[in-house]
Amino acid sequence: MILKEAIRLFSEKGFRGVTTRELAASIGVSEPVLYQHFPNKKDLYTAILEASKDEYYVEALERLRALGEGADDEAFFRHLAESMIEWHQQKPELVRLKMFSSMEGHEQMQEFHDKQAKPFLEVIVGYIEKRQREGAFAAVDPLTAAFVFAGAIANYCQSTIVFRSPLCAGIGQVEMVNLSVGLFLNGIRKG
Repeated sequence: MILKEAIRLFSEKGFRGVTTRELAASIGVSEPVLYQHFPNKKDLYTAILEASKDEYYVEALERLRALGEGADDEAFFRHLAESMIEWHQQKPELVRLKMFSSMEGHEQMQEFHDKQAKPFLEVIVGYIEKRQREGAFAAVDPLTAAFVFAGAIANYCQSTIVFRSPLCAGIGQVEMVNLSVGLFLNGIRKG
């Protein structure tokens, strides 16, 4: 309950915009009780980082790793896109929290990003490198290619889920996944 409320408050006001007194009051406890669980806000933030790697996150990563063992490019990138969209739909508060933390220059932001994104990027880069060795993909920088694909999906997620942009209202999830996977694979596959 403490983590859930902390995520909600931090996503609305930023890490620096929430006091421990305010957090304790929103939970219905005193500050000393809050400090029994988390001695300071940094420890609370660290706990949020750890909790963000929940069951869905772990399952999505394991499925991507399993798909990475094969050579079904559409299935691999489709799963990645669908997982990213679903995670954003389930965790919009964490996305806003990451944005606030980044804007505030929070010292643990890099750790948060690395713990969330790095495992996925490593799998994507590894898959692209493998497909390049097999002669299926063009000789492009694998990390850049991973960022191109993931960035397009992340931008879609932020625009539709976090910002609720009317510009994106007509772009459905299935359409976005299909077009992103198709365009990406048409661009990276050897002709």
